[in-house]
Amino acid sequence: MKKVKWLLAGAGDIVKSRVAAALADAEHSEIAAIFAPTVGKAESVAEAYHIPRVYHDYRQALAESGADSVYIAAPHHVHVELAKQALDAGLHFLCEKPLGIDGAECLQLLEHAKKHPRLKTSCSNYRLFTRQFLATKQLIDKGGIGDLVCGWAHDEEPWYNPGNAPLLRKFGRSPILGFGFYLMNMAQHLFGMPESVYAVSALFNPKAVEPCDIDDLTTVLLRFSGNRQFTILLNQASQAPLRHSYEFCGTAGRILWPGCPPHFNLPVEYIAHGLSAELPDSVTPAPEGEKPNWHLPMVQNFVDSVLDDGEPLCTLESAVRTALITDAVFRSAESGLPEKVTP
Repeated sequence: MKKVKWLLAGAGDIVKSRVAAALADAEHSEIAAIFAPTVGKAESVAEAYHIPRVYHDYRQALAESGADSVYIAAPHHVHVELAKQALDAGLHFLCEKPLGIDGAECLQLLEHAKKHPRLKTSCSNYRLFTRQFLATKQLIDKGGIGDLVCGWAHDEEPWYNPGNAPLLRKFGRSPILGFGFYLMNMAQHLFGMPESVYAVSALFNPKAVEPCDIDDLTTVLLRFSGNRQFTILLNQASQAPLRHSYEFCGTAGRILWPGCPPHFNLPVEYIAHGLSAELPDSVTPAPEGEKPNWHLPMVQNFVDSVLDDGEPLCTLESAVRTALITDAVFRSAESGLPEKVTP
């Protein structure tokens, strides 16, 4: 059977921890080449995964690698430009989150993609493929907790910056675009598009990581039609131990994720009618004592979409909508007022 041949654009932490292995392990998938501008980084990944070609010039890699798809795992502020170049070279792309640093450039990319309707495009949200999310969505869709009315998500952890990149707004390094992308995208899949956003942000530890001019504590309230609400807390200010937990509440019950991917792989709890139980089939399979490669099912979905001419689950349109939500979050944090989300 035909294989999807990848050009891996990037050689940072996420590539080394999950992406390269997912591209190598997915069925009908192989890494044809890797690109990174800095000499040495790409070579180490290429050696570990037996990647035959290494490039330090992106345009040359697009032209010569023999790849038909690009996995973009470069710094946030270059995602959109690398994606446009991939399309112009006739290659599909799957981009790490966030799609871009603001809604304007993401909308430009969406319009650019419409000029290449044959090509598949996607932006990463691996959490949509976890058993935790799939079990939750199935129960909500069946009415298992009644009508979905509200929820919350807490992502709390110390600063994580293994590449020592400048944590600056102009590079799109805010946690709102990082951790926040996953949570707002998940809320969008469950609640729909929010009508308005209210957000408060602060920077408590500017010297914890330097240079740094981004927020380390943000609370976001998303308001949906029918007065439904979802609250997000992003906390790197306290430097506390990891806590990733979410809850989704309906008129007849609640669904609790006590520990969420990627750091935890715990079963989802279903709470209704005065009873509490673990939701069946809500733990993502993994070898004994190991964590799953959370990226693998997402990569497999994209590979299958390319080969079968299907639509990836993580659509470009959904990522653009998430960018419009994050735009409203930034506007609200600056204005101190609720802000409408651009349709």
